[in-house]
Amino acid sequence: MAGKRRLLIGAARWALGIAILVFLLLRFDFEAVALTLRHVDLRIAVPALAGLVAVHLLGATAWRELTILLAGVRLPWRTTVTQYYAAQAVGSITPANLGADAYRLAAARHPGAGWTTLLLPIVVQRVTSYVALSLVSLVGLALLPSSFATRLLVLSGVVLTLVTAAVLLAVRRPHLFAGPLRLLPRRLRPVAPDTALPRRAWTAALASGIGLAFLFHATSIALVYALVVALGGSGSPWPVLAAIAVARLSILIPLSPSGLGFQEAALSVLFLQIGLPADMALATALLNRAALVATMALGAGFIASGQTAHSAATRGLTTPTA
Repeated sequence: MAGKRRLLIGAARWALGIAILVFLLLRFDFEAVALTLRHVDLRIAVPALAGLVAVHLLGATAWRELTILLAGVRLPWRTTVTQYYAAQAVGSITPANLGADAYRLAAARHPGAGWTTLLLPIVVQRVTSYVALSLVSLVGLALLPSSFATRLLVLSGVVLTLVTAAVLLAVRRPHLFAGPLRLLPRRLRPVAPDTALPRRAWTAALASGIGLAFLFHATSIALVYALVVALGGSGSPWPVLAAIAVARLSILIPLSPSGLGFQEAALSVLFLQIGLPADMALATALLNRAALVATMALGAGFIASGQTAHSAATRGLTTPTA
């Protein structure tokens, strides 16, 4: 029964995202979107799409670095990359990409580290990614015409950052959430570590996480801007970059897979505000989705070929304890 319910909820989320996308294409003239796509400059678009697939290597690097700093586990590079891309394939079909976190937690099992220990780097990466994206979006908000929609998007990013930070606190300080955690099965309740992480480990982890997340989001936004240029966009780049940054927050909305429909709607509204046509926004979003599909296909290929099998990781090379 529970499985059928999850399946229905998943189908409803996909239906919602697709319905919004179809409405936008009909509302803003599908033929204009198709015409814009036909005139894309492939000399710019193809490298940009390849870059949007390759940029996830920064996310894989952040995961590996945080796992070393916070769990004392050093994942092999090949395993890190293949599992990270496989996780993107899983996460891309789940709300707010949370399936990617669950996949990495299951794939990175290590005999010397419990699930709570291995979850910590994943949650820290999620928190630092939200923080970096929220900061980038706040800067973008200052460059855009003031509107309720833009403020709501940025506010949602800040709220999701705070909620994820609370999850991080629950993992490391479960006694603070003793009441709510009793609702979980005993085997799933986080257990406080025997020794606390020293301040220098937290400082290094947060600095590394935020720095790599900022680089990831900034690079992704720049590559999406390259798609706008390939589609014939012109004028000052700053409002366009700001619109892309703020619209990117919609991927955090946990109502459709990877913000499907919501991101396209946000980008269309923001492009209209800065004087660009909605068909260019939708064409840009569709090309961006093509990069996402390519990333999913790469991850699915790694899963199908068995390359995501966990290689021998080492523990204790870098210890997070004092």
